[in-house]
Amino acid sequence: MKRKLSLLLCALLLVSLLTACGSSSDSAAPESMSSGSAAADDVIMDEMGWAADTGDSGTTVPTENTGGSAPLDQAKIIRTATLEMETQAFDDAVAALDRLVEELGGYCESRSIRQHSTYRSASFTVRVPAASFDAFLDQAGQAAHVTWQDESQENVGESYYDIEARLATQRTKQERLLALLEEAATMEDIIDLENALSETELQIEYLTGSLRQYDSLISYSTITVSLQEVYRLSSEEEPALTFPQRLGAAFSAGLRSGIEGLEDLAVGIARNWVGLLIAAGVIAAVVLGLRRRKRRRNPPAPPAASEDSAANP
Repeated sequence: MKRKLSLLLCALLLVSLLTACGSSSDSAAPESMSSGSAAADDVIMDEMGWAADTGDSGTTVPTENTGGSAPLDQAKIIRTATLEMETQAFDDAVAALDRLVEELGGYCESRSIRQHSTYRSASFTVRVPAASFDAFLDQAGQAAHVTWQDESQENVGESYYDIEARLATQRTKQERLLALLEEAATMEDIIDLENALSETELQIEYLTGSLRQYDSLISYSTITVSLQEVYRLSSEEEPALTFPQRLGAAFSAGLRSGIEGLEDLAVGIARNWVGLLIAAGVIAAVVLGLRRRKRRRNPPAPPAASEDSAANP
């Protein structure tokens, strides 16, 4: 009886040992498989734009900003302005604007100067540091007469931080893909991981470029300047309160308009005197030709013979 009991205990011990070995081997295999499966799931989640905890590292991928406005201390402001100006001294005004931009630490992004029939005009796109934006607008009036001014600002903080979060997610995804690529054993896995890496790098370059563009627009404000050369500066007339004042203002405006019209006419004649002289010569030649033709068609009648000569041939 004791012998049977001993054999039974030995059999149970052997079964338990075999079970323990099997369970340990089984538990080791799923652990490696689960780690690979978790990594693959992380890659899939990243490709879908999600963020997940990395597990043992204890770090968390920043999640995408799903909404809400940025706090005031984290605001990203893009300021722009448009100026329409006129001047009687075109070259001096252009030089003064160039000096102002240089003194404020800015630069001229684009410039175009056009020559019209009588006067010139210029268009500038100026970039100045955001801290000097108000200073430029205040001092621009010293270079030329400002006829119209428009300012605007836009807070792009929400979009900016959203791009930052996406960029952090893509960089974390890149690190995971590189780690998986080092452990890849088959050519198919290597090709798939390299394709995923290529797409991730493109996303990183695109997001990085977007942040750089935002940084440029935020740090340097954009001002568009239109400068027109004029004979006389425009100014707002004071409102007339009585009929005589209105009538006097109308006469004054008509006199100024008539004088400017005569001046423009004289300038136009002086500029085109050669063409006008040729046109006058052509007209004179045509008139003389018509007169000659008329004379040939209608020759003058001969004088009538006197009665004495008719009686005595």
